[in-house]
Amino acid sequence: NAFDMACDIPYLGRTICPQSGWRSLLPNEWVEFPHGKLSHSFDSSFHRYADRDVSYADFRRWEKVNAMNSGTVYNGEGLSATLQDYYNYAFHTNSTELGMLTNPMALCVLAALVLIVRLLKKAFLPKFSAIGRRLGRSTHGPNWENENQERIVKFGEYVYRLCYHSSVSIYGLWYFHDKSWWNKSQGGTSNLWDLHPNHPVEPGMAWYYLVQSAYNVDALISLLELSFKVELVNPMAYSSALNFLEKEHVVDEGLRKQEVLKMMVKGGCDKTFLWTPLFQIKWSSTVRGDFREMMAHHIVTNVLIFLSSYYRFTRIGSMIFLLHDLSDVPIDMSKLANFVKWKTTTIVCFVTMVLMWIVTRLVIFPFLICGSVLTESYHFMVEKGTLDPALHEAYFAFFYFLLGSLVLLHITWFIILLRIGWTLVSKGETHDYSEHKKGEKQS
Repeated sequence: NAFDMACDIPYLGRTICPQSGWRSLLPNEWVEFPHGKLSHSFDSSFHRYADRDVSYADFRRWEKVNAMNSGTVYNGEGLSATLQDYYNYAFHTNSTELGMLTNPMALCVLAALVLIVRLLKKAFLPKFSAIGRRLGRSTHGPNWENENQERIVKFGEYVYRLCYHSSVSIYGLWYFHDKSWWNKSQGGTSNLWDLHPNHPVEPGMAWYYLVQSAYNVDALISLLELSFKVELVNPMAYSSALNFLEKEHVVDEGLRKQEVLKMMVKGGCDKTFLWTPLFQIKWSSTVRGDFREMMAHHIVTNVLIFLSSYYRFTRIGSMIFLLHDLSDVPIDMSKLANFVKWKTTTIVCFVTMVLMWIVTRLVIFPFLICGSVLTESYHFMVEKGTLDPALHEAYFAFFYFLLGSLVLLHITWFIILLRIGWTLVSKGETHDYSEHKKGEKQS
């Protein structure tokens, strides 16, 4: 679908796509209609099953028609009236373009939300870190602050995460508690697929998705900021030619740099290609011990968020959001307690975290949610619905892969939790191996 959309873009499509289409480059069994896994595109096939999202222009037309039918005059002109229309469109209208994150309007709102999240973090993270600084000093004395600057920074980050996960968990429990897909007596998970893709997307769901997406996009950016640092480089003091000279000549540092300058001056006429970086990217001291797992998790999560919104799987997406948020609350609490080395509090939060992890991420997520994807989606969307079985086969394989990746990551992190628990029982020490692969210095 990404290739289909790229090839439809003026100028870009003619530049990167063959005249006969990108599918012509692949084996026939992959692209032969209707059973090839890559033979369908969203616009040409899946889209005909889905009702069109309500645009703001549609909303204005409906308001005018409703006013005429009721014998009143529609007054949509002026700043106040326009703002009122936008408010009603965004917060009182079902299935608007805000419910699909790939729509231009939704992308603009998402970008604004990401900016707001980053501004809030910039304002509050120093204050949250100051709390950790005071707690650490009061518990371990004034010298603790000088030796634990990294912990203080991460403490502020996890206070912010705790505030976020607690808030969205409370909202999720309130908003979804009476939804049919959470209630087995009303059909339970069968409601994730029945009548798909024309489930109404309520404003509460649309904004839930927008806020969750903004948080996860920012989380990916923040992970990169915490894991890497960028250092500017003096181009006159560093060049790839240094490495070249190390191999070709045996000279001291001063002579090597003089040789580099000479080579850079005549490099335009020389066959040797010299590059001079303006910056270097290095690992930061605040990098997480589970950086690879966390990066994979953020990438998979963001892809799932946008795909589930694009294909109107917001119901199942909301279930995954809520389960992760609920299990993240004790994670944040245990990390905060460990950062300031409150051992008893850390143990209590750790046990709670493990129990929540098992229930939400190792039982409900793989067996209830992923099980529904595997066993119920085909029955309700194809056998009882109108979806082409070839479309189900083509699109769901990628969802299986992404959801399976999340399950594997959950198992990987659970192994890390078991390692933390074993160290706690056998040595009586609290080591967060997700932050430090080789353990931590004990206070």
